Amino acid sequence: MMIIESTEEDVVEKVLERVEPEGEVVIQAPDGLKGLARELAEEVSRLEDVESVVLDAGRVFGACDVTLSLVSSADTLIHLGHYPVPSVDDALERIGVRTRVYVPTEGPPVEEWMLEELAEVLRYHGFEDVNLCATAQHVPHLARIERYLRERGVEVHVGKGDPERVPVEGLVLGCNVSCVKRDLPTVVVCSGSFHPAGVALTTREPVVQLDPTRGVLDPGDVEEVVRRMLTVRLSKTREAVDLEPEDVEVVGSTALGQVRPDVERALGGVSWRVRYLSEDVLRGVGADACVYCGCPRVPVDEAARFKRWLVLTPAELASAVEGSWDRYVLDSIPSPEHVTEALERWTRG
Repeated sequence: MMIIESTEEDVVEKVLERVEPEGEVVIQAPDGLKGLARELAEEVSRLEDVESVVLDAGRVFGACDVTLSLVSSADTLIHLGHYPVPSVDDALERIGVRTRVYVPTEGPPVEEWMLEELAEVLRYHGFEDVNLCATAQHVPHLARIERYLRERGVEVHVGKGDPERVPVEGLVLGCNVSCVKRDLPTVVVCSGSFHPAGVALTTREPVVQLDPTRGVLDPGDVEEVVRRMLTVRLSKTREAVDLEPEDVEVVGSTALGQVRPDVERALGGVSWRVRYLSEDVLRGVGADACVYCGCPRVPVDEAARFKRWLVLTPAELASAVEGSWDRYVLDSIPSPEHVTEALERWTRG
């Protein structure tokens, strides 16, 4: 396994300098980097030891999003935009993908004025001791932010996450916020609202977001995002209170990093599998209610697409059947033991 941290401008150059692809090469990238993946593919295809190049056209949410069918004959995998998921990389090695390269690309710079505003927000709220974490494209900024805050008297903790899912310190994932372990306010460096909301729901502590594309959002801004999210998710969870196991279709993921056999067993051991959950999938399986055992972000982030259906995460269904929906639990991979235990009790009646 190789990790090449890069900017978008020098991805192709760095990969060609450091990697010797061979055989069948599979290249993955999220939608925002697919043009870059195409450029890289053209260069890689000219190399002497490369037999063919396959570009993954799917929506790639992370290094978890690799299917067996995609890499079954691959010798080399080049994944752009994310850090590896260690357990998935181990699986790829076992099935024979000899060369595995991950190229997390650095996001927009954190401007000096943003650091000044961040320090001011922390000072205003009296936060003298904080967690600091970031999504993949902003992890390279953590050292500078930590140094800046320490120089201004703020104690900063950049934590290690679950080694099966999180390969670098301070990395927060949509399905795993284990790098944030202390009962402290947290600074999250990212774009979008899902990760700050996830940290807030997990820690139940204030969250300050530093978004390099927008500036600093204080705890009140994040609380409003959480409130809107909870309005939808708690409503969905309440709808599930009277469901019986036969009312619910179980849909899992074919992505190696999203397969959750423990949850699927707890739900009776019979499940559909799909790479991406869509309206067509729900129509096809005849599901009015569905528990989706793949990426926990999908039912939450894409709730607007599923208005006609009741689509829950395993943690949400567990809360519904246990009657504990008054305190929302964000779903995660791996699943907490109490979630699988609740689902087993429900399934067995």
